[in-house]
Amino acid sequence: MCEHDPLPKLPLPPLCEDCAIAILDFFYALLTVYESRYGDQIRNYYDDHSDHNPSEPDLNPLDDNPPF
Repeated sequence: MCEHDPLPKLPLPPLCEDCAIAILDFFYALLTVYESRYGDQIRNYYDDHSDHNPSEPDLNPLDDNPPF
């Protein structure tokens, strides 16, 4: 069990290993289909809402404070 339970108040029933894996596989398949259908929209949303937009020119190409 994890030290930090992110959903401590969500009552989940105990599952056998086969059931837990079957449900996990279903979630992965569902997420794959979801990303295939809506992935472009999701990327566009995050691109539009990111702090750094690569489509805008960098006004200060010489940074005096490198990231490393």
